[in-house]
Amino acid sequence: MIASIKKGIVWLWPAIKYFLYWLLVTVAAMIMVYVIGIVALGSAGQKIDDIDSIMENSWLLASALASADVLLLLLFWKRKYTRNWIEYGYTYGEDFSSGKLALWAVVGAIGCLLLDIMVQEYVPIPVESDLGEWFEMLFGNPLGILSICLIGPLAEEAIFRGAIERRLLETNWSPWFAIVISALLFAVAHGNYAQGATAIMMGCFSGWIYYRTRSIWPTFLIHAVNNTTAVIAALSIPESMVDEAAETLGVPLSIGIPLIVLSLILLYISVKHISKITHDRTPISALGTDHDVLPPPFTNEYIKQDVPVGDTLAENAETGDTAEGFDSEIHHMEP
Repeated sequence: MIASIKKGIVWLWPAIKYFLYWLLVTVAAMIMVYVIGIVALGSAGQKIDDIDSIMENSWLLASALASADVLLLLLFWKRKYTRNWIEYGYTYGEDFSSGKLALWAVVGAIGCLLLDIMVQEYVPIPVESDLGEWFEMLFGNPLGILSICLIGPLAEEAIFRGAIERRLLETNWSPWFAIVISALLFAVAHGNYAQGATAIMMGCFSGWIYYRTRSIWPTFLIHAVNNTTAVIAALSIPESMVDEAAETLGVPLSIGIPLIVLSLILLYISVKHISKITHDRTPISALGTDHDVLPPPFTNEYIKQDVPVGDTLAENAETGDTAEGFDSEIHHMEP
């Protein structure tokens, strides 16, 4: 029992470490930007009366969030915690194409977004007043919009799918264990119930796509579509209409139920088609490009064994060991 617990901790620790990196870098970057901002504003002669005037500065808030995300992206790229930023972790059959994957991923994202709207409509989760004010400041700031729509989604997908879920998938436990745990951590990272509910739903859908592709670009697309739609809605829908809908639950069940059914249909279609185009897949070596690797499996003419994918040539040449997957008792023979 103790040995199993220790093994579980060893397997889970890298995923926990990545989450702690996200937390520490985010907090440190935001503090750094705010300190620099306070000094700059003071040097410019602007009077800073209290902490509220600092927190209400939209440029400081947007700069802090963007800086944290950029630093996280650099860290996870430089240390190779995240892999397959654009490329896939598999090779696929003839039915697969990046265009088809993008199409059905967006269809699923629309289904998730529509379902989330209906859930919020009939089971409303209150948003903290401070959080609502922060969103208003970010929505009215160009850097804030860029951070919400592009920089933030890329950083979060690199961390929660490309690093955390990838590490959990490597434990060889159930794929859904990796998908759900990464989605839960993704929800915790948002720090509020309203966004957390959406994050779990979207995180599971994105996590499943990452499991099928081992690439973060389709999950980034889903995340960006979700956030961009939210920003467009916030900027285009009058606040009075939002307040009225919140008080009266403006979508009647005669419309809401068909919309919920539609969202489930969109998710089903998305999952079905992505499953189909990613069904015929072969894993690609997870080793970096700085290693010399053997080619994909083929039958050796002399020893009649399959050459495994990803065995390093340099490593075996240095140690003199037989490459993994070969029978050391079988020797080369002349044809």
